[in-house]
Amino acid sequence: MNIIEMFDVCRSFGNDKEQMLAVNHLNFAVPQGSVYGLLGANGAGKTTSIRMLISHLKPDSGEIRVLGENPAKFTEATRKRIAYISENMQIPHWMSIEDAVGFCKPLYPNWDDGLLQKLLNLFNLKMSKRYEESSKGQRRAMCIILAMCQNSDVLIMDEPASGLDTLSRRHFLSEILNIACNENKTVLFSSHILGDIERTVDRVAILSQGRRILEGELDSLKETVKQISLRGENIGELPQQLFQTLRLVKEKDSIQWVVTDYTEEKMNQLYQLLPETTNIETEGFNLEELFLVVNSERQ
Repeated sequence: MNIIEMFDVCRSFGNDKEQMLAVNHLNFAVPQGSVYGLLGANGAGKTTSIRMLISHLKPDSGEIRVLGENPAKFTEATRKRIAYISENMQIPHWMSIEDAVGFCKPLYPNWDDGLLQKLLNLFNLKMSKRYEESSKGQRRAMCIILAMCQNSDVLIMDEPASGLDTLSRRHFLSEILNIACNENKTVLFSSHILGDIERTVDRVAILSQGRRILEGELDSLKETVKQISLRGENIGELPQQLFQTLRLVKEKDSIQWVVTDYTEEKMNQLYQLLPETTNIETEGFNLEELFLVVNSERQ
């Protein structure tokens, strides 16, 4: 069952004379109980996509479903099932954690006091700590605590770990995994810290210029996205119909071919179609390398 779905979604900004397409026919789906990562360089469409999911923006075209509903028509009950952390989220500066909890707790029927205490301990915070007296990392931790303790079915986060130190980030990501694995919650988050994504997510989508370039289970992408390096004086024309091509770089006597549907069976066919003098090597990618391949191709 998919908890979050985007079908052929477009969103542009600007006026009639000059339009910028921020999200370009975007499709992806987030299964229930998964941790899903959105990746992309600045301007790739991550924040715009997230803001449409939580109804802060409307798409120009396409269809969005979160918990089976169009975000523009969320019922109040559905809104309470979705927690959201924005990249620039703040709470009133005069508030302490105790004040903020006192404000939020009555609004969310599934509020988790046990998780509140656990997170306070993880982040080394006291209920009396005021927002205006806190460091950047502590302020971020406060916002994370308020969102996570809602105990919502869906947690949507835009750069949630920005400002956290390494240890706090590890604690936070570990808790995300606990929530998704043990309580069957669904988590979607964007991050520019690729190590966080790689350690945490089940599935990932890599966006570029508003489009989805790669999407799938992370382990599967590592198996199917490969670079095939070919060297030889008479390679000839590649049978490009054999693989789906992400990038193809030809030089005088070598070719770098990045494909997205690698299998051993297809490789055996490639060996049979090329001259025996061709030297062929294959190489896989980690998440950071996948990200760089996608974005280097589109600069």
